[in-house]
Amino acid sequence: MSETPIVVKDPAGSRDNEIRPFAIEGMDVRGRAVRLGTVVDQILKAHDYPEPVAKILGELLTLTAMLGSMLKFNGIVTIQTKSGGPVPMMVADYELKEDGVGRLRGYADINAETMAQYGKNPSFHGLIGSKNGYLALTIDQGEDMDRYQGIVELKGETLSEVARNYFQNSEQTPTEIRLRCDHDPVTNYWRAGGIMVQHLARGETGQERILERNTAEEWNRASVLMHSVKTEELLDPQLTLDQLLYRLYNEDGVRVFDSVALVHACRCSRERLITVISQFSDDDIDHMTVDGKISVHCQFCNSTYDFTPEEAHAAHAAAAEGVPEETSDETSDKN
Repeated sequence: MSETPIVVKDPAGSRDNEIRPFAIEGMDVRGRAVRLGTVVDQILKAHDYPEPVAKILGELLTLTAMLGSMLKFNGIVTIQTKSGGPVPMMVADYELKEDGVGRLRGYADINAETMAQYGKNPSFHGLIGSKNGYLALTIDQGEDMDRYQGIVELKGETLSEVARNYFQNSEQTPTEIRLRCDHDPVTNYWRAGGIMVQHLARGETGQERILERNTAEEWNRASVLMHSVKTEELLDPQLTLDQLLYRLYNEDGVRVFDSVALVHACRCSRERLITVISQFSDDDIDHMTVDGKISVHCQFCNSTYDFTPEEAHAAHAAAAEGVPEETSDETSDKN
């Protein structure tokens, strides 16, 4: 790699980089709270994003972790936005493996020329929510499971509003979400946090979710209390998620479940990328060679891998002889 990895250690006793599922006692309400510290800092600092873009990407990473933690089997959850604005694409994905740890990564594609026209403080709608834009949620749980994808228009003034519309329209699940990403005023590290509550169905599948007045009142109370959370509470490293949930719902009673740990992990590697290069012909490999090397750049972690033409031709020859190959889903640029 040509880039030195950014390594920021978590302080002793840190409860950052965690997803905490919870339920409110006596209500048909479930939820998830997320706190990102070093994970979001590493992802955002790997690129020199304008601050407004970094904040939205941090929120997208938080949302992806939140929804990814709902996986009951190993798999990958990807959330991607596409539009005609100055940020034509933004993507984050969450991978769950056998160890039960969530692996998070993400990046944003920026049109610098268009971005310059929006000033220092562009709105979410100005950056992301342009005409014909959409948000896509993809769940891939391997070859033995059907791949799921849901799409919703980028309608809303914040990513939280877009996500709420997705659940309302695609899942018919009443949902309220708060997302936030900003610099820590003390350390200047990026931090992100989020909280979500959802109303659960009662009775048989297909019945209405809010069945009676009391249930509707309970859902309204849970929503109002969730929206009372302050930005500093979502991001404060001194306030654990358990303490935050107690502040919000102690009068009703809140039950927390096992937390999910998060790490920043990109799936790129020399081994996986040489497998991709091996699928090109010898002529293609010669055309890809510039200044005596083939450079492959990973957009997610901003790392560059260099390969010699000899390595590439040898890998192609081995693949042609039937040596098992593994595929790679890395987003990369080849020179």
